[in-house]
Amino acid sequence: MDFVYCMPAVSMVSQTFAADHFFIRYDHHHHHDHKDLRRWRSRTTAAASAYPLFSNPKASSSRHKFYQEALKTARDKFAREISFQSEDKDVSLAKALLYVAAEDETFMVFNREMDACSFLNEGIDVCSSSNAREWDSVEQMPLDGKTISEWLSELDAIAKEVEAELVSRDIGCHLVEVLQAVNLVLFELRGFKRSPVHVDSKHSYLHLVLSSGCGSAILLSIIYIEVCRRLGLTIVGSRVGEDFLIWPQTTYPEELFKVTSGHSLFAVVNGRCVEDPRSMASDLTGSSLLGLEIASNRDIVGIALANLIASYHGFRKIVDSAAT
Repeated sequence: MDFVYCMPAVSMVSQTFAADHFFIRYDHHHHHDHKDLRRWRSRTTAAASAYPLFSNPKASSSRHKFYQEALKTARDKFAREISFQSEDKDVSLAKALLYVAAEDETFMVFNREMDACSFLNEGIDVCSSSNAREWDSVEQMPLDGKTISEWLSELDAIAKEVEAELVSRDIGCHLVEVLQAVNLVLFELRGFKRSPVHVDSKHSYLHLVLSSGCGSAILLSIIYIEVCRRLGLTIVGSRVGEDFLIWPQTTYPEELFKVTSGHSLFAVVNGRCVEDPRSMASDLTGSSLLGLEIASNRDIVGIALANLIASYHGFRKIVDSAAT
């Protein structure tokens, strides 16, 4: 699968470029309709006030350059992570998607500060928050309160919980038992669940899914893959119709389809689509599973990005329909 990641996903909501800015201002979607713009700004005053204000032109220019560099750094790190110069097995899905989140967060923070400056220039009082957090690099940038390395450590912690579960049961490392332990930790103890809607972008960012426990099917699949990777278990995946399904590499896939407690392991891992007769996934068996084309890690990153961008387009449609 070939994909091109050309700009922050948040900017997909509106692709209007300001001539004198490197950034895409998402608040210019209705720049020909001043009434709509004023309504939009009145709704975002509170959000803008949560970031430091730079009414001094020199300070604003300095911050502009800082955010440009932060965007470039996040993009470069993402590009290096998925580079074809490295083997696909060495691509970290988690790191790649956290760099995407860092770039998008940088983009949004900059635009909020620009909006706050605009408010001041227009004589609108906006209170600066004393809780604004400064950061000097992409690695130190807070994503929902944690840095990239801390979110990676969160995945390590989940894997350790699975290991503790296996030890507490005094069982070995049989494939089925490991999967059962992963399912218990993720879906019962941690309470991860698939989002019923596909228009909320927060369900498509890895750090927000790890934080809230609710995410899109592809993001939960990626968390599953990353946790199992830390346990030494290789999980593969493939597109089947509209769904992306995952399963462990095994020479005995029929084990995955044995029903216990009302569901097969394959169904627990992949959600309701496997048991939905309207889904192509419901027709899969152990033998047909072996015939599916396995997605590369780069493919999986591309699928996650496509879902993220689609969530913003879905949100844009809802906003536009509500305005008419």
